[in-house]
Amino acid sequence: MRRILVVKPCCLGDALMATPVLRALRTAFPDAAIDVVVTRWAAPAFDGHPAIRRLIPYPEQATLPAIARLAQQLARERYDWGLGLDRSPRVALLLYLSRIPKRAGVNVAGRGILYTHRVRPRPSQHETELYLAVAEMLGVSPQGLEPEYAVPPDVRASVAARLGSVTRPLVVIHPGGAVNPGSTFLAKRWPPERFAALADRLHSEFSATIVLVGGSSDAEAVSGVLHAARSPLLDWSNRLTWSELAALLSLADLFVGNDSGIGHLAAAVGTATVSIFGPTSPLLYRPLGPRSLVCAPPASWTLHEARDLRRPFSIPDTLDIRNVTVNEVAQACAALLGAAGAPDVP
Repeated sequence: MRRILVVKPCCLGDALMATPVLRALRTAFPDAAIDVVVTRWAAPAFDGHPAIRRLIPYPEQATLPAIARLAQQLARERYDWGLGLDRSPRVALLLYLSRIPKRAGVNVAGRGILYTHRVRPRPSQHETELYLAVAEMLGVSPQGLEPEYAVPPDVRASVAARLGSVTRPLVVIHPGGAVNPGSTFLAKRWPPERFAALADRLHSEFSATIVLVGGSSDAEAVSGVLHAARSPLLDWSNRLTWSELAALLSLADLFVGNDSGIGHLAAAVGTATVSIFGPTSPLLYRPLGPRSLVCAPPASWTLHEARDLRRPFSIPDTLDIRNVTVNEVAQACAALLGAAGAPDVP
């Protein structure tokens, strides 16, 4: 039996963008034992994935001693292949110290020197395409670009019962995001008053039921939308587990939000998505799916290289997310709502 180790430490959206690699590995090797090393923060993205045998915790503080300890543990598993789906040299070091004979990963500025098979990102290459290129180095063919997340049927039924009978279309809005371990980048957030104006327009023009979602770090953004909106909104923020959020998204007709993991989760459960970008690249990070649209300043589409958001940088006016208008987002929503059918409710 082939033993395969995939390392994808962070974050939720990035982990979901890596799920097509798991699908490709499972298709190529149905009987393989596939383990994933991931931080506690990002682990929910892989919950219940049928390709995964088990999740192994990545150190929350990836110090060299912590990497060495984990590698000692992994070496006992005698993995055949290791895939590093991250630009960090510590991921490459982990796989090297784990004594895995075939190691494929991302190589940027020499950080992947410890891999036996190296992939250099191409300009404008989507992250999912980059991760699949790593798998292709080991002879694994892609099986589509769409992310995937399996909603437990009992959770979906529970959330549907909690939702009750609502007026369609059901639109889920996430006005927050941009907070991850080691990185807070609030410039990725569209202003709350614009989300409120969008909600009012969707309610007026489509009689939509609007549900706001988010975690504790999104409280200010959610509060701002509730304060500015004139239409009735359902506030479900900070009240859902990850699987319950996925269930709600699977029941929705449309999701609208910033560049965040929840947008990728919506795409992963097959829901139509409108994602609002600004200072980050939609070329590299947009949710992939047959019904995913992006609203962004024209300059955002010229960002061809990944940027480390843990390091501060100045944002030119041309990349300001406030350049995206309510009218532009409303038109994208209308285009998708016109094509969407109501999801089946158990």
